[in-house]
Amino acid sequence: MMIMKKHFSLVFLLLIGLTNESVAQSVQEPATETFQNGIQLFEEGLYEEASGELEQFLEHHEDHQMAISARFYLSRARGKTDSVNQEAYYEQFISEHPHSDFSSKLLFDLADRAKRNEAYDEALAYYQRAIDLGLPQKKAAQTYYWMARTASSNNEPEQARNYFLKLADDYPDTDWAPKALYERGQLFLSEERYDASTDAFELLKERYPNADITRRTAMALGESYYQQGRYEQAIEAFKNAMPYLDEEMETKAVLLIAESYNYLENFDEASTYYRQYINRTEGTEAERAAHYGLGWLYHKQEIYHWASDEFEKAANGSDELARKALYYKAVNEKMGSRYQEAMNTFRHFGDRFTEGSWVEQAYYEWAITAYEMGNHPETIEVLLSLVRNEDELEWSGKVYTLLGEAYFANEEYTRSIQAFEEAEGMANIDPEVKREARFQKAWVQYSNQAYQEAQKNFESLYEEVPEEEVGIEALFWSADAYYNMEEYGPAAQQFRQFTQQYGDHELVGPASYSLGWSYFKMGEFEQAIGPLNTFLQEYDPPETALYPYNTDTRLRIGDAYFALGDYSNAMSTYREVLGAEPGGDYALFQIANSYYRSDQTYDAVTTFRRFLEEYPNSQLSQQAQYNIAYIYLNTGNYSQAVEEFQTVISKYPGTSWAARAQYNIGDTYYNAGDYEQAIAAYKKVMEKYPDSEYVIEAVNGIQYSQMSVGGADNSSDALEQFLEENPQTSMADRLRFRQADNLMQSGDYNSAIEEFQQYIRITNNEELLPDAHFNLANAYEETDQLGEAISAYQTVVQEFPDSDRFGPSLAALGRIYYNRGNFEQSHEYFSQLLEEGRNDYRLEAHIGRGNAQLQMGNIDAAEEAYRSALQINSSYASANVGLGKVELENGEYQDARDLLSLVAEANTSEVGAEAQYLLGVVNQRSGNYEEALQNYSRVSVLYGAFDTWIARAQLGRAESFIQLGQTGEAKSTLENLIQNYPNKPEAQEAQELLDSIN
Repeated sequence: MMIMKKHFSLVFLLLIGLTNESVAQSVQEPATETFQNGIQLFEEGLYEEASGELEQFLEHHEDHQMAISARFYLSRARGKTDSVNQEAYYEQFISEHPHSDFSSKLLFDLADRAKRNEAYDEALAYYQRAIDLGLPQKKAAQTYYWMARTASSNNEPEQARNYFLKLADDYPDTDWAPKALYERGQLFLSEERYDASTDAFELLKERYPNADITRRTAMALGESYYQQGRYEQAIEAFKNAMPYLDEEMETKAVLLIAESYNYLENFDEASTYYRQYINRTEGTEAERAAHYGLGWLYHKQEIYHWASDEFEKAANGSDELARKALYYKAVNEKMGSRYQEAMNTFRHFGDRFTEGSWVEQAYYEWAITAYEMGNHPETIEVLLSLVRNEDELEWSGKVYTLLGEAYFANEEYTRSIQAFEEAEGMANIDPEVKREARFQKAWVQYSNQAYQEAQKNFESLYEEVPEEEVGIEALFWSADAYYNMEEYGPAAQQFRQFTQQYGDHELVGPASYSLGWSYFKMGEFEQAIGPLNTFLQEYDPPETALYPYNTDTRLRIGDAYFALGDYSNAMSTYREVLGAEPGGDYALFQIANSYYRSDQTYDAVTTFRRFLEEYPNSQLSQQAQYNIAYIYLNTGNYSQAVEEFQTVISKYPGTSWAARAQYNIGDTYYNAGDYEQAIAAYKKVMEKYPDSEYVIEAVNGIQYSQMSVGGADNSSDALEQFLEENPQTSMADRLRFRQADNLMQSGDYNSAIEEFQQYIRITNNEELLPDAHFNLANAYEETDQLGEAISAYQTVVQEFPDSDRFGPSLAALGRIYYNRGNFEQSHEYFSQLLEEGRNDYRLEAHIGRGNAQLQMGNIDAAEEAYRSALQINSSYASANVGLGKVELENGEYQDARDLLSLVAEANTSEVGAEAQYLLGVVNQRSGNYEEALQNYSRVSVLYGAFDTWIARAQLGRAESFIQLGQTGEAKSTLENLIQNYPNKPEAQEAQELLDSIN
């Protein structure tokens, strides 16, 4: 125990120092000895033993002056041995001695424990209690500092700053005040609230200009200015801080000064400080930051090779700086037109980094560079690697879009579309990028001639964003896709819309040009002239084109005038391009044709002769010489015509024009009445041009000539002789086909059936087989052998889907099944015609589908089909009649009357007869029987060739007479119907009606 007396703890001595003299004098007393032993044991960490000594002391000396100290240490010792109840021990002491310095100490201990347990709100509460119990100014200031640091640890920076500011405001004379203001500024800086941090540091400078920490603040203030982009103030602050900084912070200041000068584009000063930094950090990792900065400095000055060198020096390692530096090294090599070096650097980047920061940017730029160099396989490989290795791509839409473009350039069209669809389907990318991907997908389809799919995608994109550039351009390409599908009506509509809505767009010129062409293709020549003239007068043609746009436009305008019969304007337009290359020959040729069409035959001949002098090697020269001869033939100058045709033969032997000229020599003699010469000329066609298509015409010429002289028709003998002498001629098969076809044309359908069946059995030429089966089917129809007709048409559809007879056969099957009342089967054939047939049968397909739907009671579907036809041709009579029938079924009689009248008043074909008949039906159903009688009568008067509609009209007349009570007129009409059209189904209805009247 004597040893313990010699080793009193410092704490105990301090405590003793706080007591009065009487306490000091009692140190050697036995009571204080127990107290001293308790303190010593506590300091040695023997808390249970310490508790025993202190309890013994308090038990015998409850009122001793050292009792408060004993209770303080006893509370602490108990708390150490029973941590669960530590707070209870402390609180008991605090409640008993609230204003004791020991209570504050215990509260601080509790706060420290709470902080260790990350119970920061509890810690703050303990600190606040300590302040509330009363603390000296210096200790209170220190407590607020602790509270601020605790709030900061609790992610409550605003609360922390408030504590720091309260400390500075309430205890300005303590050493803690400037420290608190400094920490407050640093908090703003850590939150990147640079304006506020600047204000905080300036407040520190204002209040404590001479404090040591204020001088250190210059560095933090400089960083704040730097982060705000206030580089001049940052430079000044860093330079002012230099004398007070240690070497490490001074080096950092040098770098930030260099960076600030770099941002200010003061490249000389920036370079100087970067060099200083390099000298200070040479051989260390830190050196790379200056090289990176120098790289940007040279980049800004467009000294790309120096920039790439500096970035290379910064690219060592694998951290983010190394990645950025290597990336920018490649970028600067590319910008310096060193593409191969750039590619090598990108590849090096790919070897070093496959995931993580800057990989996406570098790989994407690598892929773009490869794409620009035409290395599409590498572009694809790089992008696929990026997609596979990166779970989440920031530029996913751009990546997949570029991948689609690369696949497209590599002619991998299916994968290209898949890539664009992937980009389009991304949920987390910019909608603008999605739309660009959709546009590129449509463009791939368009370029791959999948015009229907492309058109739909372009149009949907336009409808979504009609005012954005991608949508506006999509409208143009939607129209162009329609044009390439030969759907000129919708094409014209969209081109017209484009020109009207986007008059300032760069594509409005091509749109006007294409609009004119669309009208031209539809035969709407008058409408074609305006847009073509607009293009010619207001827009510059492309610099590079296979054919000069201005020449082509004038030629099309001339052709439009020509087609309209306005030969004067046609010739004026053609003259504008005389001498053009190419195109001048066509213009002069058409001027000659215009003279001919204007009955100015002299000018026509002289112009054709001029053409032959100026363009002897033109592809049109043969036709020009032929036209001269033909003009003489048509004007009755037969001897000159023969001479000119002979010129064609002598100048262009072995051509189709020579064969045609020889045939026309026969026609010339025939027209002159010299039939023997004509026969000789026709036979010469067969002798000299056995493979010519005019052999068949020559046989016909022989037949007509022999009949004209009253002789026997031995043209078939001549044909047989020809086939015997020329068994290998390419025309042999066609001549045999001609024999069967002649029977068909003459109306001998039964014989035609036999001949076509024979032809199909023996022919080796599949070219005419579709025609043979089709004609056979026609012959079966004419002889009411509808089952055989259906079989023959189906043969064409099944075996010859690429032939010209495919569409007509589907149409015929649809028609036959419709007439048989099998409307569902009819609809299927017309639908197949729409899907698989050529564009020239789309109108017939829509009308067929509409008629079938109407008969099946599907009024809305029928209307849709008819309107689809009108979209292709807005004046198509059958479609308007169809809509009239729809309105009739809907009970909209006036609308039906308006539609049907348009057709009946202007159309003399069968569709006109149908319209006229339906007008009678409209008036009959609406109770206008007198008008119905007039409409029905017009069918017989105006459309005498169409028995079916006459018979139906007669039946309608009889019904109208009955409604008017004129049974005598009704009987007479019904009897005439039965007598004149006994084989029509209407005759049977008429008989039944007549029986009911009688």
